[in-house]
Amino acid sequence: MNDRTYSYDSVNFHKTFSPQDSYITKILELAKDNYTGTKEEISEETGIPTGKISGKVVPHILYAQYMGLTKFTLLKGKYTLELTDLGKTVFKNDKYLFEDISRLICHYNICEDVDGAFLWSFIYNGLPLMLNETMSEETMKKKYNDFFMVKTDLGALKKSYSADGFFAILELLDFSEGIRINSSYYKDERLYVYAYTLFSTWDKKYSKTQEVTADQIIGMKWNKRFGFDDDEMLYALEQMEEKQLIRLNKQLAPYTVIRNADAVDLCPRLYELLN
Repeated sequence: MNDRTYSYDSVNFHKTFSPQDSYITKILELAKDNYTGTKEEISEETGIPTGKISGKVVPHILYAQYMGLTKFTLLKGKYTLELTDLGKTVFKNDKYLFEDISRLICHYNICEDVDGAFLWSFIYNGLPLMLNETMSEETMKKKYNDFFMVKTDLGALKKSYSADGFFAILELLDFSEGIRINSSYYKDERLYVYAYTLFSTWDKKYSKTQEVTADQIIGMKWNKRFGFDDDEMLYALEQMEEKQLIRLNKQLAPYTVIRNADAVDLCPRLYELLN
């Protein structure tokens, strides 16, 4: 984990509310028009419930930002919302967030070390878990509470990957018996998502270099967030090389990756390979 500051409110921003696609869509619709309003005005505009102390408006504003879809500023109780470049692409292609690709991008970003949501990010950047290993719920809660030094409410996180939760269809995390990070396989239609997220995290971690090692990519937790083991990671990178997005130097150990593209160029292409 990086050097971000933790507080009860920042760690538990979601209150008890897991992300709901219909509410995130409403936030996207407002952000498209650079809407400005109080949480009560946003509630009236969208139908997302809120109250003086609690409610679902603010958590979903934050969810949309942690997922990389929107940005907001807060001044004198008024939220000004705008779409990110990623948000514009998602809104154009899948504003109701029906596609697995949309949810995969949101999962990757909310679990991101630099800009993700703390509880989600800690799974991949703090918990000592390998793929397909299971940690008991008791141990998981202790790890969270010891790290953040505040009581953590994991209910919304667990629900988001369980049953009909926002991320459940991805089958990347299993909370049925504690927590388990599932392994997964490369899918052709997600190629540009893999490349876009790789370059986005690369820009945050190694912005001044065009070449990184396989170990550095593993250190970014890029492959782990997709459930890729080392072999599956290499296969995904080889598919990127076929599209001339990167070049692999396998003569070195560990092998290195030289980039031929940027995230900004790939963002409009995220849905290109869907049938």
